[in-house]
Amino acid sequence: MTAADPALTAAEPGLTALHGLLARRGVDLPSAAGAEEALDEVWERHPFALAAAVTEQLHGVLPLLDAFPAAAEVVDGVRTGRLTATLGLFTPNALFSLAAPAVLGTEQDGRVLLHGRYRYATEGADLAVVGVLLDGETRLALVRHDAAGVRLRGAGRSAGWGWAELDGAVLDPAELSRPVDRSDGGPLTAALDRFAWAFSRRAVAWPARVVADLRRVLATTGEGVAALSTSQYLAHELSRLEIEVSLAAAAARLGPGFKAEAAGGRSALAVLLSCVDLLHRAARVAEDLATELGLEHSPADAADWPADALQAYFGGRRVVENELARRMGLVPEAVGG
Repeated sequence: MTAADPALTAAEPGLTALHGLLARRGVDLPSAAGAEEALDEVWERHPFALAAAVTEQLHGVLPLLDAFPAAAEVVDGVRTGRLTATLGLFTPNALFSLAAPAVLGTEQDGRVLLHGRYRYATEGADLAVVGVLLDGETRLALVRHDAAGVRLRGAGRSAGWGWAELDGAVLDPAELSRPVDRSDGGPLTAALDRFAWAFSRRAVAWPARVVADLRRVLATTGEGVAALSTSQYLAHELSRLEIEVSLAAAAARLGPGFKAEAAGGRSALAVLLSCVDLLHRAARVAEDLATELGLEHSPADAADWPADALQAYFGGRRVVENELARRMGLVPEAVGG
């Protein structure tokens, strides 16, 4: 493992966190001197689950830490990558709305107690940034996953992780933020939009690799004109997916300048929805073809196949879809607001 250069990490906080996160996992550090370039290397060289977790901490979590007391020990642990943090801000509810915090906070004998549940995306995370409703105001909380009153559980493809149940979990005052503005033009929305762009630009390359790998496997299944790669039916299915991936990648590369919208605009969520939808569909196509065609060594057979992580980020397709619809004024919450 390559040691981090103190001069570099001191100059760029994102690089400090990235190096710390990779060092904890015993992973070789990127050679790039900038955080964004180093993050690109992580996506090129490492499995989806690891790359997505690092991206979430750098672009999703770090920007929100300014709302917390700077002297908090846990904040320093997240900034340096000694602690892995995930976002618990995308929890599906009956309306698939992000407007209402998923956790309720109550004050009792000078302490803040937390009740509720939230979804999180990074397996093995030490803590999560969670939205809390306290005295009528929305705050963020740094909820430690090993704290009393916190129970982690799985659901569906995610076994043993992905959801946290809070039953009277006690929160240290230093781990509670000041009130945050959840309006479309507010800093919380701005931070989440920046995370959406950073994630989409990189993650959309994953379904492209899956399709390329499937084509190679199909070419070696059967011989000559009997090879499955000669099937026009299969070629059409994969080509359609490839075209959509290419279009999504082109839009994601443009970033926030795509429509020059302020925070809370539509383009960030439109591109993100395309990305998370393609992640889901590419995985299902790979798994379906492997099962139906008896493919050996298909992408879905790989030890690092991230079936349990693909639907976790941003709460999944339905949450992203509803948030985009809300920003477009197509759901009652926005129309009647």
